[in-house]
Amino acid sequence: MRRRGFTLIELLIVVAIIAILAAIAVPNFLEAQTRSKAARVKNDLRMLAIAQEAYYLDWNSYTNLQTGTDSPWTARGRWAGLAQLTTPVAYITSIPRDPFGLSHYTTTPNMQHHGVYEMGTGIVGVGGSMRPWETPTPRGMPSNTYEVESDGPNHFDDTIGTLEDGTSSPYSTGDYPWPNVQSNATNIRLMCALCYDPTNGTVSPGDIYRPGGMKPPGLIFDIFWANGTK
Repeated sequence: MRRRGFTLIELLIVVAIIAILAAIAVPNFLEAQTRSKAARVKNDLRMLAIAQEAYYLDWNSYTNLQTGTDSPWTARGRWAGLAQLTTPVAYITSIPRDPFGLSHYTTTPNMQHHGVYEMGTGIVGVGGSMRPWETPTPRGMPSNTYEVESDGPNHFDDTIGTLEDGTSSPYSTGDYPWPNVQSNATNIRLMCALCYDPTNGTVSPGDIYRPGGMKPPGLIFDIFWANGTK
């Protein structure tokens, strides 16, 4: 008996069907990965917020170092704001890593940092604390407000003064809580662009935040708190 195999047309149809299924499945898989990482980030930021509140109960201030960057060109900035939560008292057992990994500070080549969270602390109406190796004495102490952040799934730090689209932004982590920023239409729009919103696509501009402590007055901070505590 003569056995009949698949014809070329039949094989092409099978390959086409597999390609269509892959085209449907792969994006959904990547979307699920991004949603999972975003959920982990929010859980990590919630844990860091709890540690900050415990720190405040003991010291009547949040941590005084605003930078949490693991910057390869600034060794003194490594994990600084987060390290105070681990020593001399362990409010957290270890510093969590950002699951989104390596991020870009700017569009300049090699200006990158490793996957760690950042922290901004300061005084409402005064501003953020300066790094301890800078002068004058840190102006943001004792701190009564803070925010912790991830660069988000687009791997771009929107708190460097420039958003991903090149727009100049006044929302720098080191200046938090931005005492000189007025709640005008432009700054409100920039604040909305600063906050990651998964409804715009899971890989969209904006960073993921968790604010805490005293909320400064103004519509800008109403938006910031609403987005950061979702």
